[in-house]
Amino acid sequence: MTQTELRTAIVSGASFAGLATAFWLKRLGYRVTIVETAAGVRRGGTPVDIKGETVGILERMGLLDRAWAKRLPPRAFTFRGADNETLGAIDHTAPTDRPHDFEIHRDDLLDLLLDAVDGSVDIIYDRSILRLQEHADHMSATLNDGSRHDATLVFGCDGNRSNTRNLVFGDCDAASYFMGGYFYLKVVRETGLLPPDTSEVFSVPGRTAMLNGYDDRTDICLAFRADSEIAYDYRDRARLRRLVHEHFDGLGWKVPQMLSHVDDEEDFYFDRATQIRMPNWSKGRAALVGDAGYCVSPIAGMGGSMAIIGAARLADALAQHADDHAAAFRAYEDGLRPFVEEVQTRAATEGMAVIFPASAHELAERDRKIAANEIAL
Repeated sequence: MTQTELRTAIVSGASFAGLATAFWLKRLGYRVTIVETAAGVRRGGTPVDIKGETVGILERMGLLDRAWAKRLPPRAFTFRGADNETLGAIDHTAPTDRPHDFEIHRDDLLDLLLDAVDGSVDIIYDRSILRLQEHADHMSATLNDGSRHDATLVFGCDGNRSNTRNLVFGDCDAASYFMGGYFYLKVVRETGLLPPDTSEVFSVPGRTAMLNGYDDRTDICLAFRADSEIAYDYRDRARLRRLVHEHFDGLGWKVPQMLSHVDDEEDFYFDRATQIRMPNWSKGRAALVGDAGYCVSPIAGMGGSMAIIGAARLADALAQHADDHAAAFRAYEDGLRPFVEEVQTRAATEGMAVIFPASAHELAERDRKIAANEIAL
């Protein structure tokens, strides 16, 4: 049996996009190998919104009831002033008799996806792809341990700093669109900053502090605008902490309590607010799924959902064009790109203006819309 007849796939990355892509490929009859650079599935992080089309996809996967059972309570989203006065609020209370848009802890969704592929795909942890070479009927992947793996197709599902994207397309930085800001995220076990099942946002021109409260934890977000990109080493954690202090020391509201957590040794996430915008999501026998090809940024609140949508749309295209991967990849991109670009545009304009207003004028306009109940998240 030839490599093409066997239909095998290598998936780079074992997060939402990678696990969902592996699930659908296995259902289509592929023998799947996932390569993950970490020693295990990466855990932690903020909860994930399950929105719109994603609800129906989880139902198709047989996972919706289990995901719905793990849903977090609806939350009130409140905009605050310096004296903690309420500027406006968005109530996300919704009927609970049937699955609809909801929020779930990131680890719970990871566990559901991991269980769905458990035993049916091979997962190689603590390895990364070093080289990719395309042949007439397959691709060869050389891993950083020297081993070689051949597959009919290769899928990059390895995030907005995708190694696969760099190997296949080169010039990764050219795909990154800087949205004009930076953000710091941290999960703390303190629950006294605000009540559970609520979110609060405080903004001054160019700086925003946001808290998300849960029964057993609080998510801290501190974000600031920048006219141009800041040079820093992401491994220099002390430098990143100083950047946060430089932008937020001296602010009121609950910012001093939030900053008290910045200097402890617990892990945090700091990054540019960016999107991945590429003219093509595939090349030859390789294609990108989720953040690797079309990161919409955390501002959109659609990262997890977009990964799951992308994997399902890709699978539908492969099912329709089973013997022509090039046609399948074109159909996947043609069908999904308009939606991706709509979400990206909305996040880079309306989303940034609402969550991270850059100027006094933009902040005043946001607050006017909040007071007039003209904003929906």
